[in-house]
Amino acid sequence: MPTLAVLALLTMSIAGCATAVSSACPREVDYSAEQQQRVADELSVLPRDGMVRGLMMPDYGRLRDQARACRSARSG
Repeated sequence: MPTLAVLALLTMSIAGCATAVSSACPREVDYSAEQQQRVADELSVLPRDGMVRGLMMPDYGRLRDQARACRSARSG
């Protein structure tokens, strides 16, 4: 259950910063293969249409995509 609370706080903090303008690109966190496997195992037991898999994980995926695009634009 603490994982859900962390994801909820992450989502709220991202939403709270949505109106701020910044020239800095957010940094992606790198996860080890072991961490990624553990997360995949944990996510596999959650319902696909629940808050975590249905809403929060896609939001986090979009944030990571935006961070990559930001870094590409700044380095190009």
